Amino acid sequence: MNATYKQVTKTRYIELVAQMARDIFAVHYRKLTPRVAAALADAWQSAELTDDEIHRGVNYFLVCLGTEPVGYFALDLSPAGGLEISRLYLQEAVRGRGIGRDIVAYAQKLAEGDHRSRLFLQVWAKDLRAEAFCKKRGFRPAGTRPAEVLPGVTLDITTWEKLWR
Repeated sequence: MNATYKQVTKTRYIELVAQMARDIFAVHYRKLTPRVAAALADAWQSAELTDDEIHRGVNYFLVCLGTEPVGYFALDLSPAGGLEISRLYLQEAVRGRGIGRDIVAYAQKLAEGDHRSRLFLQVWAKDLRAEAFCKKRGFRPAGTRPAEVLPGVTLDITTWEKLWR
């Protein structure tokens, strides 16, 4: 079954993204304690933050298999000459099915249609699966920087870039 994308505009979907973030972050950020992962989701993907980002022009999408939401992603058009996949989270059970690959291809097609020549994706530097995903999709590392994601919690974030012109 192919994944479909539903643009997030309604309050109930914004709240669904926030709840999915709590669930996905608890599994995805295994090297953090569950309490810290929940705090990270609340700080970085709360319904209020998601709503603010949507109002600033970031486009959020639910990823669905049939009628079941299995993840979400966000596209930010603000980088000059590029497009940033600012969020890309999938439930553990659906990883490895090509959904992330399809999202990157979708984002690249949108960028090309808007005469943009690159994609950006930021990932936690210790996430080896995300690093392998980026490499397989033709991204190259463009720098790593520390980011204080919670008071007293700093994570190294690597920006990956994909160029095609």
